[in-house]
Amino acid sequence: MQAWEYKLLKRVDVTEAKLNQLGAEGWELIPVLLPECALLTSFDKMEAQLVLRRPKR
Repeated sequence: MQAWEYKLLKRVDVTEAKLNQLGAEGWELIPVLLPECALLTSFDKMEAQLVLRRPKR
């Protein structure tokens, strides 16, 4: 069975350059968005975390 390691990033800290750097390090963005608050009315104002994973070495 494949073991994974995970990394959480705050959405506000993510840039295209940062994602490219992480991709070069073997991280892949997985389709999960972790909201920090479910009571907001606008996605643009939501504090969220992105989830990345890579095979454990």
